[in-house]
Amino acid sequence: MTPPTFRRLPLVSALALALAAAAAPAQTPADPAAERAALQELRSTTLALIDLLVEQGLLSRAKADELLSKARPAATAAAPAWGAPPAQAPKVVRVPYLPETARAQMKEEIKNEILGTARDEGWTDGRRLPGWLKNVAIDGDLRVRGQAELFDSANIGAESFTVQSLLQDSPAWAPDLTNTQYNRGRLTARARLGATVKASDSVTAQVRVATGSTTGSPSSESVTLGNYGNRWSVGIDRGWIKWEPRQGWSLQAGRMGVPFDHSDLIWPADLGLDGVAGKGEIDLASGLYGFAVAGAFPLEEFANNRNDKWLYGGQIGLDWAPNGQWQLRGSIGLYDFQNVEGTVASSLPPVNQRAGTTPYLQSQYPAAVRQKGNTLINLNHPTCITTPSTPGCASSATWGLASRFRPVDLRLGVVARHFRPYELSLDLDVVKNTGFDTADISRRAGEDLSSLKAKTLGYQVRLGLGMPRLREPGDWQAHLAWRHFERDAWIDAFTDTAWHGGGTNYRGFSLGGEYAFDHQTTLGLRFISTRNLDDKVRYTDSSGQVSGNMSSATLRIDTLQIETNVRF
Repeated sequence: MTPPTFRRLPLVSALALALAAAAAPAQTPADPAAERAALQELRSTTLALIDLLVEQGLLSRAKADELLSKARPAATAAAPAWGAPPAQAPKVVRVPYLPETARAQMKEEIKNEILGTARDEGWTDGRRLPGWLKNVAIDGDLRVRGQAELFDSANIGAESFTVQSLLQDSPAWAPDLTNTQYNRGRLTARARLGATVKASDSVTAQVRVATGSTTGSPSSESVTLGNYGNRWSVGIDRGWIKWEPRQGWSLQAGRMGVPFDHSDLIWPADLGLDGVAGKGEIDLASGLYGFAVAGAFPLEEFANNRNDKWLYGGQIGLDWAPNGQWQLRGSIGLYDFQNVEGTVASSLPPVNQRAGTTPYLQSQYPAAVRQKGNTLINLNHPTCITTPSTPGCASSATWGLASRFRPVDLRLGVVARHFRPYELSLDLDVVKNTGFDTADISRRAGEDLSSLKAKTLGYQVRLGLGMPRLREPGDWQAHLAWRHFERDAWIDAFTDTAWHGGGTNYRGFSLGGEYAFDHQTTLGLRFISTRNLDDKVRYTDSSGQVSGNMSSATLRIDTLQIETNVRF
């Protein structure tokens, strides 16, 4: 039985006792030579352990020297001065004889104490910094993807889309398309690295950098490889402070991930929002709780105009887990995009001294962020369309969104855990833009667009099977999704770039999965097949040929993605 003296010793106390045992003279044993050898072994082991702690930064050199000095025998004290009375013989400190089993167990307990402290304080967690920075967590991921975009040979040529800008006719659809018929293969990469700081029990902050264009699409952080060795563009994609005064209630400000409960139908995974958001949760019954989210997010700010563009959103929902086998979740969200709709210029472009100081065409939908699908109207003054040579007029159309956007989003989901550790999930996401009004569009466009059809519905059904998280080798996930996304259901700038090359106005499916072949490392494969929607609008041109509008033009795209992703 282990002597009580050596049970559950604190780390420093155990080291001090080991040093004392190693440095102090022992009682005379039956075999003095064997005892001296055993104590010398204990002394060497303890000194080596202290050196290792100092080398690893777990014990300061000053503290180590202090422990060693306390453990030195009193015989090392200085000799008395000349003429001083003879000092009394130093009192011999004796340590009880330690059996071999006790010494072995003491070594084991010291080792376990160190390992336990290292685990509790995060010494062995590669995402954490040692010492006083233990409240800083580092995480990130790196993804390399091979992507093939296969265009149907029957697609309408891209020139038929781009010519809309030269004709300056309203409405128009996808005037920025430059490729509809040529297959494309490329490698892309995405890298992200973030630091999350736990400033206190209620305050957390995060800063994260990521690849991706700082002036292009806000919904993708991928960069295309192979541009003659140029460095990747990197910017800050997360920078927020969160205050959580109580569990489940928080206020967050800065640049954050989408705070709403969502799918990738309307909120892509890479998208970040600037602004302020509040969240709250409340227990309603056993296994049932409600949640609410509200936020305000600036989209575009002007120095000389009060018509800044904003997004205001609110969402409420319920989450019910009646037992360990089922979980049901539902939510409804309302979003209001303020001042994003376009309005035809009421005056000619400002020139000379007024140029740059007078607000003009600030309701335009910037070409750098728009993708394709939404109905657009030309915002140029009518004089600029009839007489392009007028001073200040642009030679091509300046596009703005035809519709206002006030979408309502309904989400329903169920998770079955009957096959643990695997989960089976089924999700439905439906979005409807309630802001579409042909009378309002005609007024802002300055022409009669009452024949424009309202295409404002989007929905997605997704079936998933596999592990909830991919962490260890052998973990896997698979999914099958079907999507129908009409042209003005959602602002196309905030859509996933993998489906249909980004944007709206299509239908199709996605089939894929991921497999973890190493710790936190996965291999993924996904196939997406989409086709443009046809609103059945037809007209006869001057030559007698029956044609449709460009919203209904044939555009079929198949996308294949193979990727590897490392998370840390």
